[in-house]
Amino acid sequence: MYHLSAGACVADITPPLEVGLLTSSVKGEYSAFESVRLPLKARVLVLRSVHETVALVSLDLLALNDTSVGGWEDFKKGMSDVIAPDNIILTCTHTHSAPESVALSGLYLTGEYRAWLTRVQRVIKEGIGRAIKELRPCTISFATSLLKGYSLQRRIPVADGIIMSDSVQPISEELMERGPVDRRVHTVRLKGLKGEGIAMLVHAICHPVHEMCLPHISSEFPGEMCLELERAPANGVPLFLNGAAGDTNPPTVSLGPDYAHRHGQALARVAEMGEGDRSIDAGVFKFARREVQLLARKEADVANKFDALARISAIRVGALAIVFLPGEPFVETALEIERSSPFRHTIVVGFCENNIGYIPTDAAFEKGGYEVGPGKWSFLEKGADDTIYTCALKLLEELL
Repeated sequence: MYHLSAGACVADITPPLEVGLLTSSVKGEYSAFESVRLPLKARVLVLRSVHETVALVSLDLLALNDTSVGGWEDFKKGMSDVIAPDNIILTCTHTHSAPESVALSGLYLTGEYRAWLTRVQRVIKEGIGRAIKELRPCTISFATSLLKGYSLQRRIPVADGIIMSDSVQPISEELMERGPVDRRVHTVRLKGLKGEGIAMLVHAICHPVHEMCLPHISSEFPGEMCLELERAPANGVPLFLNGAAGDTNPPTVSLGPDYAHRHGQALARVAEMGEGDRSIDAGVFKFARREVQLLARKEADVANKFDALARISAIRVGALAIVFLPGEPFVETALEIERSSPFRHTIVVGFCENNIGYIPTDAAFEKGGYEVGPGKWSFLEKGADDTIYTCALKLLEELL
């Protein structure tokens, strides 16, 4: 007997060019795009068991928050008539070549932005409906591989504080090997009973900033990866899930499409060749979620307290658990959740649901740097990472 069904689809969410890109988070500035290099997509996977239905939506966007969508609960309510809003998990690839969609500037107040956001909501609703129509019994497998040469710990200590790795060029071998960094690639394959591909989840950890501040729309290396995987129908619909990439960058930044293309192609090859591909017993499928109100530092000037409301979700399929964290956690936090998890396989996804900005560790607060802020991109009080960790572990325990 097969206990789990899956269905997936892809839809376009590319904005008009005037729904522009972020050019400075510190100054709160944006400008219009000039062209489209790679369209932005919404990739939808619906999972259904006898007792539970969950939709996972991977969006080629920077992030979304309560302010930028005009209220998170209402935004989610308009996404489906058949799945409860809380059972729809949104996650963003965090491409920096998508609209400025986290209210760091005034773009979210424009009519063009609001019209596009309404279309995104409608596209997600239609996509969930299409994925439900595609539901069929499925099998699941899990594999882990390694992608070297495309990511590093970006916080570099110097005499007077912390600098970004992109300001230290070329990157030395010593810096490339400096930790902490997680270069693993997790692949989850969902196939129909005849072996046909339904969906392929690829989890990797890195900021998509190869094309940052370049005046074209692009789904960046996650989009390049998906395009490559789509060439083989056996892969089904690919979904990229970014990990705890708050302190992880590629070796170079803003050097253009060629770098994004190479990164995406390399990631696709590694994902397809995942080592130790092993079946997951889908006899147990569970979903849990929690909300925790975090505190914002006064000096960050964040007016909407709901921008600091952490919505955390987790799903379990047999021995595999996937935790969906909001905002930009650091790699240390994700590794600690994974080490403490009661499940054999645990994947920690970042940039999910309502964005709460960077989630620095205590050590990061002591050392400073861009990720600490304060500003609308990093506004949480010290200790938020511990709260997120504790909440994630409680969710995982609920899934036992």
